[in-house]
Amino acid sequence: MIKVTIGIPVYNSEKYLRDAIQSVLNQTYADFELILLNDGSTDNSLDIIKGFEKNDSRVRVIDDGENKGLIFRLNQLIGLAGGKYFARMDADDIMFPDRIEKQLMLLEKNPYADVTHSDAVSIDDENNILGYKMSSVIKTSRDTLDEKVPIHPTVFAKTKWFKKHMYLDDYVRVEDFELWNRSINDSLFLNITEPLLFYRELSTNNSNKFLMSLPGKKKFAKVYGLSFSDRFKIVYLNYFKFIYCRILEIFRLDYLSVRHRFKGVEPKRKVIYQDILNSVKADK
Repeated sequence: MIKVTIGIPVYNSEKYLRDAIQSVLNQTYADFELILLNDGSTDNSLDIIKGFEKNDSRVRVIDDGENKGLIFRLNQLIGLAGGKYFARMDADDIMFPDRIEKQLMLLEKNPYADVTHSDAVSIDDENNILGYKMSSVIKTSRDTLDEKVPIHPTVFAKTKWFKKHMYLDDYVRVEDFELWNRSINDSLFLNITEPLLFYRELSTNNSNKFLMSLPGKKKFAKVYGLSFSDRFKIVYLNYFKFIYCRILEIFRLDYLSVRHRFKGVEPKRKVIYQDILNSVKADK
């Protein structure tokens, strides 16, 4: 039986997709299945993933020709997973070579734990190192409300845990935030305080992302009965973020909106990370 299923939802990701997939195939732990689920891409993404399926028996492509959105596809991937563990991954990110090995080892050594996640290194559109992105240990719902949360694409969990805690449809762009808050009281999360993923910080259309997340955040505040201070932080502050990002976009200063998402990296460490990133070579 395959121990690990890696699931990647794919939508119009042709620019980054090859390196993302190659970083999975380069893993030091090789006994996995990789499910690439196409969400109605209109670019060359489907051809790219079919090429990988043709050349590596661990790769399985699923395509129904429809666009159903991230939440639907994440739940579909969980349902298709044949491994004991399920690893999240986005189509524009890149794994460190030992990501799966380290996360698998941690959960195998801690059988009572359900989820593990890690820090990440932020990169730009051209695979340049931007900074360091810290994940947080979460133990209670208060932690999630204080925005101490896992970095979503670094999450690696027991498949049975994911099947118990599926993503909910009404929380577009906050589906992970809602999931952590809903599941934390009966789950054990373990954080790895080192980077295992290169996280792509895309600076475009950030105002639209804030706008799209508002209905989900409003429902979250209502369902979980948030206090005024939490409601302000999670819902109303979103309006200010939307306006701020829209102004930056008007003046073509989008890149400024991502700077708060990561911390600086010392020069020596930056060189090491860049070398690791550059080692991922996919055929173009």
